[in-house]
Amino acid sequence: MTTQQRYQFVVVIVLLGLVCSGCLETGADTDTLLQNTIEKQANAESLAYIEELTLYLGNETKTVEYDVLLKKPDKFRRIEKSGSFIRSEITSNGDIVWIYDPEKNTVFIRNLTSSEKLPEPAIYALLNDNIFEKYMVTGQEMESNNPTPAYKIELASHESDNEDTREYLLWIDPDGLIPLKLESWDKGNPVLTLEYRDYSINCTTNDSDFTFTIPDDASVMYI
Repeated sequence: MTTQQRYQFVVVIVLLGLVCSGCLETGADTDTLLQNTIEKQANAESLAYIEELTLYLGNETKTVEYDVLLKKPDKFRRIEKSGSFIRSEITSNGDIVWIYDPEKNTVFIRNLTSSEKLPEPAIYALLNDNIFEKYMVTGQEMESNNPTPAYKIELASHESDNEDTREYLLWIDPDGLIPLKLESWDKGNPVLTLEYRDYSINCTTNDSDFTFTIPDDASVMYI
């Protein structure tokens, strides 16, 4: 395999946010690898994960955690936490959306619109943003990620793009084909870190998981 072929091979995998080291080791062709990864995502009827986002703001850092449960085509629950404190909870049963603000003890209720999309892991939204056109693979290796063996990929902007100085480090579980961690850097300075745990594809869910129980003393507003 030439350098150019290897470059294209890895970037296409990153575009999907998935890397299959087993397929790389056995020399499976690109079409087979793409078909397997596409089918895996297409068959994911439900998804559960915890996403931890750390933002670096000058000398300060801010960390927020999201506990997410999804079920196709339109059911979801997303709890935002800061430490042990719940900042907000958004739940939808496919028809109604409940938005709970614990600090104000207020529940906002509205109908789910047909144009709304299910929440998704931020790592996929980031990587699918014209990643092939914007970035190139500058490094790849297997390494441990606390303590899961992970496939690490380094991404940087094309040299011709002088305005975009961002760089990314991405860790993928090669067995489960799931994201573990992403770091974003700009001119050597950290921008953000995304870390994932308890990631489960096609997990068991109940309808009650997507129905919000309004606290007895909470205010209710229809929007």
